[in-house]
Amino acid sequence: MVKKSRKIVAVMGGGTGTYTVLSSLKQYSNFDLKAIVAMTDDGGSTGVLRDELGVLPPGDIRQCLVALSESPRLIRELMNYRFENGVLKGHSFGNLFLSALEKVSGSFDRALEQVSEIIKIKGEVVPVTLHDVTLEMVLNNGSVLKGEKTITPSEVIKAIGIKKYTVRPEARINFKAQKAIIEADYVVIGPGNLYTSIIPLFLIKGVKEALAYSKARKILIVNLVTRFGQNDSSSIFDFVDEVEKYLGKNVINSVVFNREDPPRYLKHRYWFYQKARPIIYKQKEKFVFDGKKFFGGNFIDLKISKQSKNDSLIKRNLIRHHPEKLAKFLIKLMR
Repeated sequence: MVKKSRKIVAVMGGGTGTYTVLSSLKQYSNFDLKAIVAMTDDGGSTGVLRDELGVLPPGDIRQCLVALSESPRLIRELMNYRFENGVLKGHSFGNLFLSALEKVSGSFDRALEQVSEIIKIKGEVVPVTLHDVTLEMVLNNGSVLKGEKTITPSEVIKAIGIKKYTVRPEARINFKAQKAIIEADYVVIGPGNLYTSIIPLFLIKGVKEALAYSKARKILIVNLVTRFGQNDSSSIFDFVDEVEKYLGKNVINSVVFNREDPPRYLKHRYWFYQKARPIIYKQKEKFVFDGKKFFGGNFIDLKISKQSKNDSLIKRNLIRHHPEKLAKFLIKLMR
């Protein structure tokens, strides 16, 4: 009997959302996972290392490596360990490790290959580009937001409107990323910050073309909550429309959205601290609209919500996708 080859799944994004998708799909042995990661992060530890060492951004890459790692838990925790004091305060060990290897090997690509072997990842982590790039958003009033660390907290993007969004300097897609997209059976995009994790992928020259050419089924996962001043009034349809402004029409085949209401106290806290609302569509579980198939499910991770109930401030995302629920839902779609 001939053994059936594994399906190639390319997961595109960066940050917590991509970590959730990768770590959950990793549990299923019939998939060959390829993480295609945005390379525009310039905040926190990553930003300092980029400025002081001239390296490519390691932060989102590190998270994807940890998500796919099959090393013991201690090694995964070591990669994510963040120093709390001293001159290294704020830096994660994994970021320092990747940056040091890049300097020693002379190549971020080679450094990534070495780390992947050391922590035994299941699959492959691929930077969308190997060029050193910075986000640049020009608003309709002529003001310019430069860098992810400036764009992320901005609360005027929606009000003023975007005239042009690009990366500087112009950059081409990494050949490995192009190959992964074209050869994929499925491409999963998101969830993640719309303007700093998802759309930046499509600003790299060659990404839109590769996705349009690929015969893979392209699945977009809609975020669970809005971001004030950026997509604060978004419905699931607004979210898809904004993505398609940069990706192009008729590329996405399927859209996955949430139908479940978060706990009331959590909705109140999100509105009080961040003026953010859940993105929910309860009317239907499955439907076709504008040539795309929409699939709704219950994805809220209530365990995280309960654990974080007594936090005095929202310092991180508390409404998150439940990894197992999301994985099982994606598996059904990919069957």
